[in-house]
Amino acid sequence: MRAAALISWLVTASLGAFMLRTWLARGGLGSERAKAGGLPPQLIFGHAAAALTGLLVWVAFVASGARPLAWAAVALLMVAVGLGLCTVTLWTPYPARKPGERREPSATDAAAGAGDAGRGAPEAAPGAGDAPGSPDQPEFEVTDEMIARLLADPVPASRHRPIRPNPAVLVPVAHGFLAIATFTLAVLSTIV
Repeated sequence: MRAAALISWLVTASLGAFMLRTWLARGGLGSERAKAGGLPPQLIFGHAAAALTGLLVWVAFVASGARPLAWAAVALLMVAVGLGLCTVTLWTPYPARKPGERREPSATDAAAGAGDAGRGAPEAAPGAGDAPGSPDQPEFEVTDEMIARLLADPVPASRHRPIRPNPAVLVPVAHGFLAIATFTLAVLSTIV
């Protein structure tokens, strides 16, 4: 099980190194520093340093069999996982939007801002002639008409094009799942 944890850790670190190299090559460090509220470099490099140091300590454990080294490696892995989760959490946009999509404040938002701070102004009901996305129509519409449109055409014409998967998303997802597997294998190897 120690060897399985080592192999899992090596593959996870390789994917992480690939992502870090790609991020640095594409100017990620400069763009994060330029953004207000961008990720601090200490977070990203701290994540990588904790994972790499933990890997080296794990190699020492596998070579020597000393349990204190295993627990030290697991502790460093916990730090790396924690910093990795912080990175993912801060990098993941919420609410998720399509690339380049911006939410413009609508008339409803302006009216809500003018009302009491805790209450907000009630939303105006859409008129019969309002086009979707017009300033007079609320952002969220739940009506009999909307339900009838959905039943008539569950997939609007604009959404009939096939979904193309983005293979670049697989690298961080694989990195995350392998990190979970590595942590599990390392803890089990240390206990047994």
